[in-house]
Amino acid sequence: MVSARVLVLGATGYIGAQLVSKLLDKGYKIRACGRSISKLKDFQWSRHTNVELVEADVLSVDQLRSVCQGCEVVYYLVHSMNAQHKDFALADRQAAQNMVQSAEAAGLKRIIYLGGLGDDDKNLSHHLRSRMEVSNIIQSGKVPATTLRAAMIIGKGSISFEILRALVKNLPIMITPRWVSTESQPIAVTNVLDYLVGCLESERTAGEIFDIGGPEIVSYRQLMDIYAQEAGIFKRFIITVPLLTPSLSSLWIALVTPFPAYIARPLAEGLKNRVVCHDDRIKDIIPQNLINCRQAIRLAIKGNQI
Repeated sequence: MVSARVLVLGATGYIGAQLVSKLLDKGYKIRACGRSISKLKDFQWSRHTNVELVEADVLSVDQLRSVCQGCEVVYYLVHSMNAQHKDFALADRQAAQNMVQSAEAAGLKRIIYLGGLGDDDKNLSHHLRSRMEVSNIIQSGKVPATTLRAAMIIGKGSISFEILRALVKNLPIMITPRWVSTESQPIAVTNVLDYLVGCLESERTAGEIFDIGGPEIVSYRQLMDIYAQEAGIFKRFIITVPLLTPSLSSLWIALVTPFPAYIARPLAEGLKNRVVCHDDRIKDIIPQNLINCRQAIRLAIKGNQI
């Protein structure tokens, strides 16, 4: 499918920008889409002969339909968790519906979406439930869709990882809620990118939902300890306080990290949920060497992504 033109929505985002680079290395022609042409031009790949830069707002179905024209596959890497949207779930719901409508109108052959892990129960956080809702909307359309569900992505620039990094670096003593003991299955960014490209190259992934994760299930406390060891700083003292709510946690995170409360709060709420893979079918379809947490953190500290 190398001859196909691939649309990357959210090309200025953490995953989108790296995915564009990886797809170009493999010979694909890319239409890189973001909300700002000027931001798209900041990336080195913007001057590549196989890249077309386009500007569009996914909340405008007309704009989205226009950028889909002439493409065969779209990577949907969009999230409305920003200062412009007070209700990110509502915005993401509308954007996903626009994506389904635009993909069908443009005759796209595939949609590939990166969402979040989480069990569908009443305790699921607002953020993770929104990710699940977007997946359901995209899967409901006529265009075959592939959803990859991931927990924390470990890599330099990943918001979740950078929050973890800032907390460990800035707080020798941490007073944390119970979520510090919650288990998750983090995945290295290089493995995420390989899965995303592999979905494009394997028809077996069409119409499927896959859990993707690294080789280990760890608690956030363990991740903090590993980071401290790899960064060469002494082990942090962590005191668990059961009364510390997600709202207070988000204010605390916003205070000691560079991320504002509107980002910290939904992520902090999600830390209460155990996020691990429930199936490993993707390993047989797209085999690769899965990097463990320590190796992934070591690469992230060094700034090595791919």
